[in-house]
Order: sequence, then C-alpha cells, then structure tokens
Amino acid sequence: MLILIGVTQIISLSILFKSFSFSFFMSFFLPFFLIFFGILLFASGQKLEFVDKNFRFLSTLLGRGLFNIYLASLAVYQLANAASDIIGFIIGAMLFCTGLFYLIMHFCGNKEELASYKKQLI
Repeated sequence: MLILIGVTQIISLSILFKSFSFSFFMSFFLPFFLIFFGILLFASGQKLEFVDKNFRFLSTLLGRGLFNIYLASLAVYQLANAASDIIGFIIGAMLFCTGLFYLIMHFCGNKEELASYKKQLI
C-alpha cells in the first residue's frame, strides 16, 4: 500500500506545482521514502538476509511496532493534502493498529511464546 501511495503521488505530478517551501521539500521526497519503506516492510516479512543484517530492529516486536506507527504518520501526512485524504487515514489507521498490536505483544505477551516468535522472525 505504501508503495502504491508513493507511486501515485509521483505520477500525479502534484508535487511539482507547489511553491518552494519546506512543505514542498517534504512533498517532493516523501513519495520516494514511502516506496523505500514499503519495500523494506515487505522484505522484513520475507526474512531476507539483507534486511536481517542491516535493519535488525525489524526483527523485534518493539522495532516493528514503532516502525509501523512511524509509517502510519507518513501515510497520513502524505495524503492529508491530496483529494483522496480518506485513503491516507485508512492506510494510516491500519498501520497504526498493526504497530500498536506489535507493541502490546512486546510489552504484555507471554515471554516463552514471544521467544519462539522471535526465533521465527530471525
């Protein structure tokens, strides 16, 4: 979903018709970050060695939870000014709920079960 948001924002060229300011700077680079982070989130679920080696925080529940909440804020910000801002809020809410679930599992989960889940992530 994040990759789709980034690609549609680049294709729409809405980022090129804004006046130059900090919001223009963010609007220009944010679609590329969304594409990269979407690929990274997908790759972390596929247990790729590159992701395990360079993005170790995605192999823990705490890291995945905080990363999903961060991505939720990016998705909501990116589409807040677009015509389809409801899509940004829906995607942001889904990512936020997923991140919240990971955080709850990290802090409140059964430690033995979490240890076996952590072995599956690595």
